[in-house]
Amino acid sequence: MVVRIKSLLTTGPLIVPLSSGGTVRLSPGQFSDDLHEVEVTGNAKLEKLLRQRVVDVVSVGAATRETVTEEAPKAAAEGVSKTAAEEHDEADSRARSRKRAAPAE
Repeated sequence: MVVRIKSLLTTGPLIVPLSSGGTVRLSPGQFSDDLHEVEVTGNAKLEKLLRQRVVDVVSVGAATRETVTEEAPKAAAEGVSKTAAEEHDEADSRARSRKRAAPAE
């Protein structure tokens, strides 16, 4: 199964350790790239971040019941009409456009 990690922080970057030894750097509200479920299962440091409500793990494809029930009130309170997938796609397109806009040397 494929999952994504979302930063729930409102300020500052977050570095999330993965089970494979790698890390993922997330800005506030940012989703990670697609990760295999093995990267997040049995990861004590990630579980601690989940308990502290600093990150959320979302399965890709079919939204889980927990994610939908947790995300809906937040989106309604903020007046946000975009889905999490749209936010992720928008963030990716901005990153790609910045890379293309860099002058070639």
